[in-house]
Amino acid sequence: MLPRLALGTFPTPVERVDGLLPKSVELWVKREDQSGPLYGGNKVRKLEFLLGDARARGSDRIATIGGFGSHHVLATAIYGRAHGFSVSAVLFPQPMSEHVDKQLRADVAAGAHLSKTRGYLGVPLAVLRAQRGATWIPGGGSSPLGTLGYVEAAREIEAQIAAGELLRPDAIYVALGSGGTAAGLLAGLTFDVDLVAVRVVDRVVANAMKVRRLARASRRLAEIRRHDFSARLRVLHGFFGGAYGRATAAADAAVHRAANIGLRLEPTYTGKAMAALLAHAASGQLDGKRVLFLQTYNGVDLHYE
Repeated sequence: MLPRLALGTFPTPVERVDGLLPKSVELWVKREDQSGPLYGGNKVRKLEFLLGDARARGSDRIATIGGFGSHHVLATAIYGRAHGFSVSAVLFPQPMSEHVDKQLRADVAAGAHLSKTRGYLGVPLAVLRAQRGATWIPGGGSSPLGTLGYVEAAREIEAQIAAGELLRPDAIYVALGSGGTAAGLLAGLTFDVDLVAVRVVDRVVANAMKVRRLARASRRLAEIRRHDFSARLRVLHGFFGGAYGRATAAADAAVHRAANIGLRLEPTYTGKAMAALLAHAASGQLDGKRVLFLQTYNGVDLHYE
């Protein structure tokens, strides 16, 4: 059995949500924002395996990478410190906003040692320095090991369907960044469903080939012997906005509309995924279908200092 630290609160709830999509589309939300008591979102499941591995290696220092507003970096800092690790992070630029500024201040408050780069050219050297004497956690926690967190989430979804807590969806919508969330679901789901992954980073980082490769690697770790995927992966490229973290009118509108029904999103990941879902629902292509949206943004209120 692979080493694992218990960080989260699982299973995360599923609930039906009305008032956001046309009545012809049935919307359910998986509340990954409630995945952990210290910090929520989709990083907690991955960190259970990644920090468990670091602990098993006898490491007391971990290092990782992300954008200035990275939720992965913040989650790693919070849970790493709570379990006795020193945390270092290499940060690469993204467009500044109030949201990004809050994330940076929270990184500092969580005790992370930050190495900010001026551009992507400075990242390799900064990574080499950060890796010295540390257990390295890749961006987004999306290694084959970290991706096992969302293989487990797929099993959790199917258990909730079997228990009658969730009606079986025709489609699942999720943001596609480093790829671990989509890859884990693709690897773990065993029923026929459209897995719609909305790209929010550069295509070279996030694409269908990389998601499938990561899914296969995590399957080998999980000792899943099926060769074919039950879910049909579909990667959407039209909601990215041209640069990581760049605001789009569609994402901002989606964040606002979701807030009106009590669903708190952010503009870089979940806002763009919701923008895609809203556009598809408005076009009629989801009429008569049941959709599950993964709310992967943190739902724990933090006090920024």
